Amino acid sequence: MNHLHPISKEGLLYDHIIGTGGIGSGIFFSLKGNETLGREESRMATLLPYKDYCKQHIIMHYIAVLLGAKAGGDFESFPIGKVGNDQTGKNLVDQMNSAGMDTGHVKISNERATLFSVCYQYPDHAGGNITTAESASSTVLPHDIDEFFTNFKKTGAKEIILAAPEVPLETRIRLLEHGKQRGSLNTASIQSSEILEFKNSNGFNLVDILFVNLDEAKNIAEMDEITTVENVVLTAIRNLSAINPGLTVFITCGAAGVYCYANKHLEYFPSFNVDIVSTAGAGDAFFAGTLAGITCGLPIFKNNIENASSINTATEFGILVAAIAVTSQDSIHMGINRDLLFDFISEKALNCTDSFMQMF
Repeated sequence: MNHLHPISKEGLLYDHIIGTGGIGSGIFFSLKGNETLGREESRMATLLPYKDYCKQHIIMHYIAVLLGAKAGGDFESFPIGKVGNDQTGKNLVDQMNSAGMDTGHVKISNERATLFSVCYQYPDHAGGNITTAESASSTVLPHDIDEFFTNFKKTGAKEIILAAPEVPLETRIRLLEHGKQRGSLNTASIQSSEILEFKNSNGFNLVDILFVNLDEAKNIAEMDEITTVENVVLTAIRNLSAINPGLTVFITCGAAGVYCYANKHLEYFPSFNVDIVSTAGAGDAFFAGTLAGITCGLPIFKNNIENASSINTATEFGILVAAIAVTSQDSIHMGINRDLLFDFISEKALNCTDSFMQMF
C-alpha cells in the first residue's frame, strides 16, 4: 500500500478525521507586474491551465492519500459539505471518493452552484483568490453537523476535527463544539476577514491546533503598520495565548519558513529550496502534511540537540509536503503519496532520523 506507516507498534494516534469547509473549483490568472493590485485598477493577466480546489478538499485529500483512508480501514475520512447539482460538483465528489474519503455527507444542492474561485498570482509567486459567497458550500449549516453525529458510531478518543474556511463560520464553530464535547483533537484555519468574528464566537478556545499564514497572524496581532515577521509572530502568539494558553499555533511565512508555538516554546523551521510553479494551496498542504505526521506519531518540535540537524518532526513533514505541492501547477498535487515523498528525500539526500523514515 502506497501510504505512510505509524512509527510506533501501537499504530496511528488517530484513526479518523471529520471535516467541514469549502468544496469547489476555480481558475488561475498570472498577473503582469509585482505591484499589489489596486482598488480600482484593471490589469492584464494570463489565464493559466491550472486546476484549483477549495480548502476542505485540499486538506482532506492529502490526509486521505497519505494515511490510506478507506471505509473500515486503519484510517477513515469523513468530509461534511455541499456541492451544486452540476458536473463540477459531481467530478469533485468522484475525486474525493477516489482518494478514499467517505462522501456520504457531501450533499447536493439544487439551489446553489458548486463553489467557484478566481485565483491570481504575481510573478514572484505571491497571490490570492476571490471566492463566490453564494454557493452550495455557503448552505452548509449547523444542523448538517448535528445530523452527521446523530448516527455516528465512533468515539472522539482517536478523532481529528477539521474546521476549514469557505463554509459559514457558525457551522465550523458547531463542529468544533462537537469535537470539544467528544474529546477530539480540534484543528482549524481561518481567513483574515473573519478573525474578529471567530474570536467573538469563542472559536480560539475551541481549537487545539491553529494553522494561519502571516497575513492572518498580522490580523490576530492587530498590526497595521509595517514591522518584522518576528514581531508579528510574537505579538500574534501573545494575543492567542491570552485567550487559550493551551493552543498550539503554526504560522506559515511562505518561502521564509514556519513558526510553531506550543507550551510556551517557539521554534522556527526553514522551508526547502524547490523550483516553485504555483504557491496556491501550499498552506493547506502544510496543514495536511503536519496532521499526517502527528497522526503517524511524530513530535512537532525537535526532541533533543542531537537531532537538531536531522528531519524528525511532523512540522518538517508538513513543510516537505508543501514543498512538493508548490512544484505542481494545480492547488492539489495529485501525485503526492508516500513513494513520491520518499523519492524526494532520497534525491535531495535529506538527513532524516530513523524514526522519521519508519513512516515510509
